Amino acid sequence: MCDLRRAHSGRVFRWDDHMDKFTEGLRCQDVNAGLRNIDQSSAVLGNLEDTQRVGMAASLASLIRGREVIEDAQSLRAIAADQLDIGSFAFESVVQTLADADLISGLKYDGRKLVSFSEKVPFYSALYPRLGEAWRDSRPTELEQQVVLLVEELAKVPVPRDEVVARLGLDQSEFDAVLEVSTLSELVQRIEFGSDEILYSPFLGFEKPDLISETVSEHGTYELADALAAVRQEQGIPVSKGGAVVMDAVKRGLLMAPSVLKPDGTSEAFATLPYSIDRELLRSRKPVLDKALAVIACLRAGQYFGGFSNLSPAALVHVIDKLLRTGSINPHSAAERQYQILTRAGVLRLGKDPKPNGTWKVPILIDTADNREALKLARDLITHSESLSSREHGQAETQKLLDTSDPYGTPMRTIARLKDKKMLSNKQWQTTIDKMMGHKTV
Repeated sequence: MCDLRRAHSGRVFRWDDHMDKFTEGLRCQDVNAGLRNIDQSSAVLGNLEDTQRVGMAASLASLIRGREVIEDAQSLRAIAADQLDIGSFAFESVVQTLADADLISGLKYDGRKLVSFSEKVPFYSALYPRLGEAWRDSRPTELEQQVVLLVEELAKVPVPRDEVVARLGLDQSEFDAVLEVSTLSELVQRIEFGSDEILYSPFLGFEKPDLISETVSEHGTYELADALAAVRQEQGIPVSKGGAVVMDAVKRGLLMAPSVLKPDGTSEAFATLPYSIDRELLRSRKPVLDKALAVIACLRAGQYFGGFSNLSPAALVHVIDKLLRTGSINPHSAAERQYQILTRAGVLRLGKDPKPNGTWKVPILIDTADNREALKLARDLITHSESLSSREHGQAETQKLLDTSDPYGTPMRTIARLKDKKMLSNKQWQTTIDKMMGHKTV
């Protein structure tokens, strides 16, 4: 095993004082999510190769978990490239990483082309330690070690830039390079308060939405409080409907907001603040939450931009209920396009038309524990405080709700897409950030 220790300021820095293998595997996946925002031909990625590869392996493992047998590995290769940005050349090394970690087996080849394999991806509590071990064994570079540690620590609490190096024991001579790649990938956000600069990771907002919600409610400006209240009231609210403050919170990485391409070719983000759900989902089982957010974004896109507006939450959840109850949705002529995002996310597959000579596709649930949990989570977030027993069923319009185009953008990608949008004043956030840091406010 690689001994991730180094000399620093006359002492020995113990890597495992800060992170265990579970955390390392988890943060490799998170760092890779940010690196997807960087041009994949960029030279900077060469110094993060092992972290990116292990992060890709985590994402691919999450996609195939519960599928048992992957009978068409080349189709998976195409989906991985399209949905996870795992390029064709990277796919082989990612698959090998999963095989070396004993997460897949029975690899069958036709010549040099991978044909099929079996998956045995365990619960995430066991998955991430194995990938953390794989990361350690790859002997990650100094830059990789520090980027992963920086994201982990800044996901806990904002830290003044001047204190980061000393608090984490980072190498001062390399910190500028660490911070450059971390901010370029949107893994670290900066807020300037006068002569001070505060650093935090968007994963603070992803993993501690209750902290964001409570702090803003108690100490933020009324504009911030009203904006977050709107998101709490309607999980998956379109950012364009939520207003400038919601958009700013998304851009700063304080609200999760996956995005989808609308039928008119423009992209829309859908803000969420899932502060009341199981905390484990927010950290150790984020892949399930990611799928739930994809479902919500697609449903809201259909509601607001697919020509069927003013539908109640009861109508929105009908699609989810039908999938959970029967395992499929009625086919129609546009099903292949409308459900493409969820097929690429590994939630649905498209079956043949049951009618003789029919050409329509039947959206079918890929019946795994993760997918069922994701659908239930999406349903609960959409219904919010509405009584689950009061839902209406059978509204004909709901079969056309997912009237969206491609592609789907993860919350980290949404942050990058909003980079050029005008920012609100940092002063609006100062009291809130100060409270998150545990500082007293005047």
